[in-house]
Amino acid sequence: MTTKRQKYTREFKLEAISLVIEHKRKVAEVAQSLGIGTSTLDN
Repeated sequence: MTTKRQKYTREFKLEAISLVIEHKRKVAEVAQSLGIGTSTLDN
């Protein structure tokens, strides 16, 4: 069985990156708070 990949809006992606870079939060912390996998942000 195949699974569908979640598609994220550009706004969502930019906000997630901002939380890591500008707010000096850890990737794992941001990923958990957004309900996504760490590797999703780490790529």
